Amino acid sequence: MTKLTSSAALALALACLAACDSRTSAEFRAERANRQYQSAMSDYSAGRIAEAARGFEKVVKADPGNASARFQLACIQQDALHDYVGAFCGYREYLMLAPDSDKAKLAKDRLALCERLLADEFAKKVNASGGEAVGAENERLKEEVRQLKVALEKADDAVAEGQRMYQKMREENERLKKLLATMGSGDDEPDAQQSIASVRDLLDDDEDGARPQPLGDAKSLADLADDGAGASSLLPQQTADAKERKKSEDAARKKAKSEKDAANKEIPETYVVQEGDTLYKIAVRFYGKTSAWKRIREANKDKISTDGRVRHGQVIQLPR
Repeated sequence: MTKLTSSAALALALACLAACDSRTSAEFRAERANRQYQSAMSDYSAGRIAEAARGFEKVVKADPGNASARFQLACIQQDALHDYVGAFCGYREYLMLAPDSDKAKLAKDRLALCERLLADEFAKKVNASGGEAVGAENERLKEEVRQLKVALEKADDAVAEGQRMYQKMREENERLKKLLATMGSGDDEPDAQQSIASVRDLLDDDEDGARPQPLGDAKSLADLADDGAGASSLLPQQTADAKERKKSEDAARKKAKSEKDAANKEIPETYVVQEGDTLYKIAVRFYGKTSAWKRIREANKDKISTDGRVRHGQVIQLPR
Protein backbone atom coordinates (compact mmCIF):
# COMPACT_ATOMS: atom_id res chain seq x y z
CA MET A 1 0.00 0.00 0.00
CA THR A 2 2.82 2.27 0.86
CA LYS A 3 4.60 1.43 -2.36
CA LEU A 4 1.49 2.24 -4.35
CA THR A 5 1.13 5.56 -2.60
CA SER A 6 4.74 6.48 -3.27
CA SER A 7 4.45 5.50 -6.91
CA ALA A 8 1.34 7.56 -7.28
CA ALA A 9 2.93 10.60 -5.72
CA LEU A 10 5.98 10.28 -7.99
CA ALA A 11 3.82 9.92 -11.04
CA LEU A 12 1.82 12.96 -10.04
CA ALA A 13 4.97 15.05 -9.59
CA LEU A 14 6.32 14.00 -12.97
CA ALA A 15 3.01 14.87 -14.55
CA CYS A 16 3.09 18.32 -12.95
CA LEU A 17 6.64 18.96 -14.16
CA ALA A 18 5.73 17.80 -17.63
CA ALA A 19 2.77 20.09 -17.60
CA CYS A 20 4.94 22.99 -16.46
CA ASP A 21 7.55 22.27 -19.12
CA SER A 22 4.88 21.90 -21.71
CA ARG A 23 3.31 25.15 -20.60
CA THR A 24 6.65 26.97 -20.63
CA SER A 25 7.53 25.64 -24.01
CA ALA A 26 4.17 26.71 -25.30
CA GLU A 27 4.69 30.17 -23.92
CA PHE A 28 8.10 30.38 -25.56
CA ARG A 29 6.61 29.24 -28.85
CA ALA A 30 3.94 31.90 -28.55
CA GLU A 31 6.56 34.58 -27.82
CA ARG A 32 8.67 33.58 -30.78
CA ALA A 33 5.67 33.47 -33.05
CA ASN A 34 5.19 37.22 -32.61
CA ARG A 35 5.41 38.97 -35.96
CA GLN A 36 7.67 41.75 -34.67
CA TYR A 37 9.89 39.14 -33.01
CA GLN A 38 10.17 37.20 -36.29
CA SER A 39 11.09 40.40 -38.17
CA ALA A 40 13.81 41.25 -35.61
CA MET A 41 15.20 37.70 -35.87
CA SER A 42 15.35 38.05 -39.65
CA ASP A 43 17.33 41.29 -39.32
CA TYR A 44 19.63 39.65 -36.79
CA SER A 45 20.27 36.66 -39.07
CA ALA A 46 20.96 39.00 -42.00
CA GLY A 47 23.50 40.98 -39.95
CA ARG A 48 21.37 44.08 -39.58
CA ILE A 49 22.25 44.44 -35.92
CA ALA A 50 20.90 47.94 -35.32
CA GLU A 51 17.53 47.09 -36.91
CA ALA A 52 17.36 43.85 -34.94
CA ALA A 53 18.07 45.64 -31.67
CA ARG A 54 15.37 48.21 -32.37
CA GLY A 55 12.94 45.41 -33.29
CA PHE A 56 13.52 43.45 -30.06
CA GLU A 57 13.21 46.70 -28.05
CA LYS A 58 9.77 47.28 -29.64
CA VAL A 59 8.72 43.75 -28.73
CA VAL A 60 9.83 44.20 -25.09
CA LYS A 61 8.02 47.54 -24.83
CA ALA A 62 4.84 46.04 -26.26
CA ASP A 63 5.12 42.85 -24.16
CA PRO A 64 7.37 43.25 -21.10
CA GLY A 65 6.89 39.58 -20.23
CA ASN A 66 8.41 38.34 -23.52
CA ALA A 67 11.46 36.53 -22.12
CA SER A 68 12.69 35.39 -25.54
CA ALA A 69 12.86 38.97 -26.87
CA ARG A 70 14.70 40.04 -23.69
CA PHE A 71 17.26 37.25 -24.09
CA GLN A 72 17.92 38.04 -27.77
CA LEU A 73 18.19 41.80 -27.08
CA ALA A 74 20.66 41.12 -24.22
CA CYS A 75 22.81 38.97 -26.52
CA ILE A 76 22.93 41.73 -29.16
CA GLN A 77 23.79 44.34 -26.53
CA GLN A 78 26.60 42.17 -25.16
CA ASP A 79 28.12 40.79 -28.38
CA ALA A 80 27.57 43.54 -30.95
CA LEU A 81 26.85 46.79 -29.12
CA HIS A 82 29.11 46.15 -26.08
CA ASP A 83 26.40 47.64 -23.90
CA TYR A 84 27.26 45.50 -20.89
CA VAL A 85 24.95 47.36 -18.55
CA GLY A 86 21.95 46.84 -20.82
CA ALA A 87 22.90 43.21 -21.38
CA PHE A 88 23.34 42.66 -17.63
CA CYS A 89 19.85 44.03 -16.97
CA GLY A 90 18.40 41.99 -19.85
CA TYR A 91 19.82 38.68 -18.55
CA ARG A 92 18.56 39.46 -15.03
CA GLU A 93 15.06 40.15 -16.37
CA TYR A 94 15.17 36.96 -18.41
CA LEU A 95 16.15 34.83 -15.41
CA MET A 96 13.33 36.38 -13.38
CA LEU A 97 10.83 35.56 -16.13
CA ALA A 98 12.18 32.11 -17.03
CA PRO A 99 14.46 30.80 -14.29
CA ASP A 100 14.00 27.13 -15.29
CA SER A 101 14.15 27.49 -19.08
CA ASP A 102 16.58 25.64 -21.31
CA LYS A 103 18.55 28.88 -21.74
CA ALA A 104 18.68 29.77 -18.04
CA LYS A 105 22.19 28.35 -17.60
CA LEU A 106 23.41 30.18 -20.70
CA ALA A 107 21.82 33.36 -19.40
CA LYS A 108 23.62 32.91 -16.03
CA ASP A 109 26.97 32.34 -17.77
CA ARG A 110 26.49 35.40 -19.95
CA LEU A 111 25.43 37.38 -16.87
CA ALA A 112 28.66 36.43 -15.10
CA LEU A 113 30.66 37.39 -18.20
CA CYS A 114 28.92 40.78 -18.29
CA GLU A 115 29.86 41.33 -14.65
CA ARG A 116 33.55 40.67 -15.43
CA LEU A 117 33.46 42.87 -18.53
CA LEU A 118 31.77 45.66 -16.59
CA ALA A 119 34.38 45.38 -13.83
CA ASP A 120 37.24 45.49 -16.36
CA GLU A 121 35.71 48.46 -18.17
CA PHE A 122 35.13 50.32 -14.91
CA ALA A 123 38.70 49.62 -13.78
CA LYS A 124 40.07 50.93 -17.08
CA LYS A 125 38.03 54.11 -16.81
CA VAL A 126 39.08 54.63 -13.20
CA ASN A 127 42.72 54.00 -14.02
CA ALA A 128 42.58 56.30 -17.05
CA SER A 129 40.93 59.15 -15.21
CA GLY A 130 42.95 58.50 -12.08
CA GLY A 131 46.19 58.33 -14.05
CA GLU A 132 45.50 61.69 -15.68
CA ALA A 133 44.56 63.17 -12.34
CA VAL A 134 47.66 61.74 -10.69
CA GLY A 135 49.80 62.98 -13.57
CA ALA A 136 48.33 66.47 -13.32
CA GLU A 137 48.75 66.49 -9.55
CA ASN A 138 52.31 65.26 -9.93
CA GLU A 139 53.13 68.08 -12.37
CA ARG A 140 51.52 70.60 -10.04
CA LEU A 141 53.56 69.35 -7.12
CA LYS A 142 56.74 69.44 -9.23
CA GLU A 143 56.04 73.07 -10.16
CA GLU A 144 55.44 73.94 -6.51
CA VAL A 145 58.71 72.26 -5.55
CA ARG A 146 60.53 74.18 -8.29
CA GLN A 147 59.04 77.48 -7.11
CA LEU A 148 59.97 76.65 -3.53
CA LYS A 149 63.54 75.93 -4.59
CA VAL A 150 63.74 79.28 -6.41
CA ALA A 151 62.31 81.08 -3.37
CA LEU A 152 64.78 79.26 -1.11
CA GLU A 153 67.71 80.26 -3.31
CA LYS A 154 66.54 83.88 -3.24
CA ALA A 155 66.19 83.71 0.53
CA ASP A 156 69.71 82.26 0.84
CA ASP A 157 71.08 85.07 -1.35
CA ALA A 158 69.24 87.66 0.74
CA VAL A 159 70.62 86.15 3.96
CA ALA A 160 74.15 86.09 2.54
CA GLU A 161 73.82 89.71 1.40
CA GLY A 162 72.49 90.68 4.80
CA GLN A 163 75.44 88.99 6.49
CA ARG A 164 77.88 90.82 4.21
CA MET A 165 76.21 94.14 4.93
CA TYR A 166 76.20 93.40 8.66
CA GLN A 167 79.92 92.55 8.60
CA LYS A 168 80.66 95.69 6.60
CA MET A 169 78.68 97.80 9.06
CA ARG A 170 80.57 96.24 11.97
CA GLU A 171 83.91 97.01 10.32
CA GLU A 172 82.80 100.58 9.58
CA ASN A 173 81.60 100.96 13.16
CA GLU A 174 84.94 99.79 14.53
CA ARG A 175 86.78 102.15 12.20
CA LEU A 176 84.61 105.09 13.29
CA LYS A 177 85.23 104.23 16.93
CA LYS A 178 88.96 104.31 16.32
CA LEU A 179 88.69 107.63 14.51
CA LEU A 180 86.65 109.14 17.34
CA ALA A 181 89.18 107.86 19.86
CA THR A 182 91.99 109.35 17.80
CA MET A 183 90.23 112.71 17.56
CA GLY A 184 89.59 112.71 21.30
CA SER A 185 93.28 112.08 22.06
CA GLY A 186 94.43 115.07 19.94
CA ASP A 187 95.51 113.20 16.85
CA ASP A 188 95.38 116.47 14.90
CA GLU A 189 97.84 118.20 17.26
CA PRO A 190 101.12 116.71 15.91
CA ASP A 191 100.89 118.91 12.81
CA ALA A 192 100.59 122.04 14.96
CA GLN A 193 103.23 120.81 17.40
CA GLN A 194 105.58 120.04 14.53
CA SER A 195 105.07 123.56 13.11
CA ILE A 196 105.73 125.12 16.51
CA ALA A 197 108.83 123.00 16.96
CA SER A 198 110.12 124.09 13.53
CA VAL A 199 109.65 127.80 14.31
CA ARG A 200 111.30 127.33 17.70
CA ASP A 201 114.28 125.70 16.06
CA LEU A 202 114.58 128.61 13.61
CA LEU A 203 114.45 131.13 16.45
CA ASP A 204 116.90 129.29 18.70
CA ASP A 205 119.56 128.30 16.14
CA ASP A 206 122.68 130.56 16.04
CA GLU A 207 125.23 130.81 13.30
CA ASP A 208 126.95 127.60 14.36
CA GLY A 209 123.66 125.74 14.49
CA ALA A 210 123.96 125.05 18.25
CA ARG A 211 121.38 126.14 20.80
CA PRO A 212 122.96 128.66 23.36
CA GLN A 213 122.92 127.64 27.00
CA PRO A 214 121.32 130.05 29.49
CA LEU A 215 124.39 130.06 31.74
CA GLY A 216 126.66 130.77 28.79
CA ASP A 217 124.49 133.69 27.74
CA ALA A 218 124.52 135.17 31.24
CA LYS A 219 128.30 134.82 31.46
CA SER A 220 128.71 136.56 28.11
CA LEU A 221 126.52 139.44 29.21
CA ALA A 222 128.48 139.78 32.44
CA ASP A 223 131.72 139.88 30.52
CA LEU A 224 130.30 142.54 28.25
CA ALA A 225 129.13 144.55 31.24
CA ASP A 226 132.63 144.54 32.71
CA ASP A 227 134.06 145.72 29.41
CA GLY A 228 133.85 149.43 28.77
CA ALA A 229 132.62 149.00 25.23
CA GLY A 230 130.25 146.17 26.06
CA ALA A 231 127.14 148.28 26.42
CA SER A 232 127.58 149.94 23.08
CA SER A 233 128.34 146.74 21.19
CA LEU A 234 125.42 144.72 22.64
CA LEU A 235 122.57 146.60 20.91
CA PRO A 236 123.83 146.19 17.35
CA GLN A 237 124.34 142.51 17.96
CA GLN A 238 120.72 142.12 19.19
CA THR A 239 119.43 143.98 16.10
CA ALA A 240 121.34 141.66 13.80
CA ASP A 241 119.96 138.59 15.59
CA ALA A 242 116.41 139.94 15.33
CA LYS A 243 116.82 140.49 11.61
CA GLU A 244 118.07 136.94 11.14
CA ARG A 245 115.16 135.57 13.09
CA LYS A 246 112.73 137.67 11.04
CA LYS A 247 114.27 136.37 7.83
CA SER A 248 113.96 132.81 9.07
CA GLU A 249 110.33 133.34 10.04
CA ASP A 250 109.54 134.89 6.65
CA ALA A 251 111.28 132.01 4.89
CA ALA A 252 109.32 129.49 6.95
CA ARG A 253 106.02 131.26 6.19
CA LYS A 254 106.83 131.43 2.47
CA LYS A 255 107.78 127.79 2.46
CA ALA A 256 104.55 126.78 4.26
CA LYS A 257 102.50 128.97 1.90
CA SER A 258 104.14 127.49 -1.18
CA GLU A 259 103.56 123.97 0.12
CA LYS A 260 99.93 124.83 0.84
CA ASP A 261 99.48 126.37 -2.62
CA ALA A 262 101.05 123.30 -4.21
CA ALA A 263 98.75 121.06 -2.20
CA ASN A 264 95.73 123.17 -3.20
CA LYS A 265 96.68 122.87 -6.85
CA GLU A 266 96.62 119.08 -6.52
CA ILE A 267 93.19 119.11 -4.89
CA PRO A 268 90.42 119.00 -7.53
CA GLU A 269 87.44 121.29 -7.27
CA THR A 270 84.97 118.41 -7.17
CA TYR A 271 85.12 114.72 -6.31
CA VAL A 272 82.80 111.79 -7.10
CA VAL A 273 82.26 109.65 -4.01
CA GLN A 274 83.40 106.05 -4.55
CA GLU A 275 82.14 102.84 -2.99
CA GLY A 276 83.29 102.65 0.66
CA ASP A 277 84.25 106.35 0.87
CA THR A 278 83.63 108.40 4.01
CA LEU A 279 84.39 112.04 4.80
CA TYR A 280 87.31 110.88 6.93
CA LYS A 281 88.83 108.92 4.05
CA ILE A 282 88.33 111.80 1.63
CA ALA A 283 89.85 114.26 4.12
CA VAL A 284 92.95 112.10 4.64
CA ARG A 285 93.31 111.51 0.90
CA PHE A 286 93.24 115.15 -0.19
CA TYR A 287 94.22 117.09 2.95
CA GLY A 288 96.38 114.60 4.82
CA LYS A 289 94.39 114.79 8.07
CA THR A 290 91.03 113.60 9.30
CA SER A 291 90.01 116.97 10.79
CA ALA A 292 89.50 118.34 7.26
CA TRP A 293 86.22 116.39 7.05
CA LYS A 294 84.47 119.33 8.74
CA ARG A 295 85.63 121.69 6.00
CA ILE A 296 84.29 119.36 3.36
CA ARG A 297 80.97 119.08 5.17
CA GLU A 298 80.67 122.84 5.56
CA ALA A 299 81.42 123.33 1.86
CA ASN A 300 78.63 120.88 0.98
CA LYS A 301 75.87 121.74 3.45
CA ASP A 302 73.24 121.37 0.77
CA LYS A 303 74.42 117.88 -0.12
CA ILE A 304 75.79 116.31 3.05
CA SER A 305 73.68 115.83 6.16
CA THR A 306 74.85 116.80 9.61
CA ASP A 307 75.93 113.24 10.39
CA GLY A 308 78.49 113.48 7.59
CA ARG A 309 77.28 110.52 5.52
CA VAL A 310 78.03 110.50 1.79
CA ARG A 311 76.54 108.33 -0.94
CA HIS A 312 78.22 106.40 -3.72
CA GLY A 313 78.22 108.49 -6.92
CA GLN A 314 77.60 111.79 -5.10
CA VAL A 315 79.54 114.81 -6.44
CA ILE A 316 80.93 117.05 -3.67
CA GLN A 317 82.99 120.28 -3.60
CA LEU A 318 86.51 120.17 -2.19
CA PRO A 319 87.34 123.48 -0.46
CA ARG A 320 90.76 125.11 -0.96
